[in-house]
Amino acid sequence: MRINLIGVPIYYGCDREGVQYGPKKLRENNISDIFREAGLNVIDLGDIQVDKIKNEDRFKDDKNIKYYSSIYKVNNNLAQVTYDSVKSGNIPIILGGDHSIALGSISGVSRNFKNLGVVWVDAHGDFNTEEISESKNYHGMPLASLAGFGKKNLVDLYYEGKKIKEENIFHIGARDLNIKEEELIRSTKVNLYDKVMIDNKGFDFVLEDIVKKCIEQKIDAIHISLDIDFMDKDLVPGTGTRVEGGYTLEDTKHILDRIMSTNIVKSMDFVEFNPIIDEENTTLDVCIDLLNHIALLFSLEKRLSNEVQC
Repeated sequence: MRINLIGVPIYYGCDREGVQYGPKKLRENNISDIFREAGLNVIDLGDIQVDKIKNEDRFKDDKNIKYYSSIYKVNNNLAQVTYDSVKSGNIPIILGGDHSIALGSISGVSRNFKNLGVVWVDAHGDFNTEEISESKNYHGMPLASLAGFGKKNLVDLYYEGKKIKEENIFHIGARDLNIKEEELIRSTKVNLYDKVMIDNKGFDFVLEDIVKKCIEQKIDAIHISLDIDFMDKDLVPGTGTRVEGGYTLEDTKHILDRIMSTNIVKSMDFVEFNPIIDEENTTLDVCIDLLNHIALLFSLEKRLSNEVQC
């Protein structure tokens, strides 16, 4: 098993400076060594190029999506890199940058698998279209694009058509949805495990339901898209759209434990870490802790796979 680290230093999806420094900060804290020390082979593929755009030009190419052309270009390039990675049998871990990058990462991965499932862990729905978005920030739209809603050029990014079946999307943790966004997502077959459901039924119910549906729907690979704002705002001061009533580090690890125990997790996003608004490296420490845990889970999967082959 080889891990490919891919940085995407972009803030155009959230329109807030700082999150573009997330990949650099994680590398400075030896993220590659974290995976190597877990017994994994690691190749850092570096960063996707992000051109500098002036703030006053953010609506230059589209009145409803800020920095549209740059977001399209970056994601199209990222899609090719993630496709090449999974096609070679590697596991790409994409380091944001804001959550707009999921359009590219999942577009690339989905081209390689017949029936991809996506576990989206996030305080927000990210299911706006350009017409209903209040902020016009694309990091609130990528999941809708991937499911086939919104601007056609984004739906058709990298290859024509939607990238994920609605019923193969498992959204965990939403607690801050726009009214029209919630109407749209609830009109689909997307599996929405929002805060109300989690608080009423618990994580174990949610996770077992996801695993059951993955089996029933014959999902052949899972992409995890993890936005750190899933966790409570006091735990992650270094993220741009914090929301009260979030979850703990242990809750997040519990989700990763169960989903990765399926042994079909083939790729992952790790997004929305903004080092310049962090407080005393509180968020950095949480991110490093989580990445350590992810490395150990992939290492366990590798050992179990080797035992089966023996």
